[in-house]
Amino acid sequence: MKKPLLIPLIACSVLLGCQDSKQTSSESSQQVDQVSEQKVTLAKWVGKYQGTTPCMGCISRCEECPGMAVDLVLNQDKTYSLKRESLSGHNEIETIQGHFRFSNPDQSKIELMQVKTRNLIYVDLDQQLLEILEDQTGHIYNSEDDFILEKNI
Repeated sequence: MKKPLLIPLIACSVLLGCQDSKQTSSESSQQVDQVSEQKVTLAKWVGKYQGTTPCMGCISRCEECPGMAVDLVLNQDKTYSLKRESLSGHNEIETIQGHFRFSNPDQSKIELMQVKTRNLIYVDLDQQLLEILEDQTGHIYNSEDDFILEKNI
């Protein structure tokens, strides 16, 4: 009489154990899907931008000055890495890391914190480029094409 009760009890416990393992694998696949979705939803301004600008003392390109190579990386967490190198070799390579903030509601203007000059930037997401703005006024330079950083895709 004890054997007929024992077999259904064991069968039920095995079935419940299988059901728990299915839920665990289902939960882990949902977590993988969530991580994949986070990678897809990066902000459009995130990325690496590069360009050559006039040297720090100039507001446009000079014939005798090769300018500066500028690399700027904008991260999703609103941090940046900026590298500026004088192509004439007269100055040391400047590397700055820090945080940035948007200075307007539509997120088209960025201010790089911890940067003293050329820290204001206009974001053009349609053309995937950044344009460095004048320090005091925040306006576009007269020779605006000299202050463009293009996004590396």
